[in-house]
Amino acid sequence: MPTETKTDTARERGLARLHNLWNEYLPYWFIAPMVLVMILITFFPGAYNLYLSLIGEATTNVFAAEFVGLSNFETAFARGGAIHSFVITIAVVVSALLLESVLGFVLAAFVAGVESSRAKSFYRILFIIPMAVAPVSMATIGRIMLNSEIGIIPYLIEMVTPFSSPGFLSNIPLFTVILLDTWNWTPFMFIIFYAGLSSVPDTLVEASRVDGAPLWRRYVHVIIPYMKPVVFVAALIRMIDLFRTFGVVYGLTQGGPGTATQLVSINIYEQMFINNQITVAAAIALVYLVMVVALCNIIIAKVGFEGVWD
Repeated sequence: MPTETKTDTARERGLARLHNLWNEYLPYWFIAPMVLVMILITFFPGAYNLYLSLIGEATTNVFAAEFVGLSNFETAFARGGAIHSFVITIAVVVSALLLESVLGFVLAAFVAGVESSRAKSFYRILFIIPMAVAPVSMATIGRIMLNSEIGIIPYLIEMVTPFSSPGFLSNIPLFTVILLDTWNWTPFMFIIFYAGLSSVPDTLVEASRVDGAPLWRRYVHVIIPYMKPVVFVAALIRMIDLFRTFGVVYGLTQGGPGTATQLVSINIYEQMFINNQITVAAAIALVYLVMVVALCNIIIAKVGFEGVWD
């Protein structure tokens, strides 16, 4: 009988210890499954990509391939067109981000200034419709609208501008891609900026109005500085997403004509699935990842998240 009592006491102590551990590290238990998922979908593929970028092309078993060091990186940047695709990608990211931010803010300011609640609801729905279109569908529609024989856009350009050549738009494919992406994703910036404008205290705006500040001064010196955290987060998220652009551009131009719109993502796709150079594609992807992560960290370090969590 005394033995059973000691056993029960030891079991109760063990359960109490487990209970205390559970309560003490409760937040960590809840985030543990997500951490495991992130390890499975991020770190393991990343490590495998690093391994592929350092080996030679293997016909059967990649784990028996020869270690070639930085040879794949040399091939990617010397003959794989990586430098050109990086330049094209940066041009698209900078241009589209500026256009989407400016247009999104202008549309948000316009809707915020509308008095009627019904009109506000109408404009909000109208401005977010483009974001609901799938990238592949939008690219297909864009190809039809830009077709030199049946497209409405070349027809309108020929009617109202001196550019009557059917190949006018083919001479500016990168600009066309930027405009299409801007049309698709300006609603994203509009939603965030509209929410930010709605959070600006009326007392600040009213005080600037009483002081006699014109509308543009109220935005430049009061509203936009107050919205700095919102603008920063929106621009950062959109910039990261722009670096991932693939479907719209590939569906519209497939990286052409030539390599005029060959983004890094398209270059990686072509190296892997068309040229069958898996290790070269892995090298480009690795450099691309490091560049994007470094750029984001530099922007965060320079601008910071001050005021974002307030």
